[in-house]
Amino acid sequence: MNPSLPLVRAFVASLLLVSVSTSAALGQSRAGLSLGATASELYGDFITVRGDTKWGFYGGAFGEALVGDALALQLGVNYAQKGGRGFAGTGLLDSEKIELDLNYIELPLLVELMLPLGATWGLTAYGGIAAAFNVGCKASLGGGSKEACKDTALGAAKTEWGIPVGGGLNYTLANGESVLFEVRYTWGQNDAVANANIKNGTWYFLIRLVSAR
Repeated sequence: MNPSLPLVRAFVASLLLVSVSTSAALGQSRAGLSLGATASELYGDFITVRGDTKWGFYGGAFGEALVGDALALQLGVNYAQKGGRGFAGTGLLDSEKIELDLNYIELPLLVELMLPLGATWGLTAYGGIAAAFNVGCKASLGGGSKEACKDTALGAAKTEWGIPVGGGLNYTLANGESVLFEVRYTWGQNDAVANANIKNGTWYFLIRLVSAR
């Protein structure tokens, strides 16, 4: 059985849940923008030693369906840069240095808990599932020049399924809008390329701007 299938089913079921909740919470929704940076590393049986962290850009938009005062269901659409550097283990490319540049359109689906600390400050914590559709993949093998992944021994890039968790600090402005400072981590659950056990492990450092309720 394909290990990604349970994640696909969970993602589809969660989308249906968001749709139903949004309808039920008509008038209790908000939207916003996300902007920040990613810090990604490669891991998996194929990578024997983690190398340098790859920093990248992250940005996009999201919508939330509010379920009461303390809970929200959030769906985002973002551009995310991932990848990293490492050394191959036994198998396809013995002891070769690998560098991957991976670009995605990422759709995180999150359940968010909001905990007020007063009139203006609060904490957020969330977890969920994310589908990331590859829109660019370049690889350097053995210190050579970068080329499209599909033209290397690694093979073509694949859609990534991940499990994101995170939290942060929320500040509510006088007009009801909010600014959030958040840290998130996403565990890649499947191989990022076709012919090697290479997965992404990615930190996100984000600022989110959220509309008033």
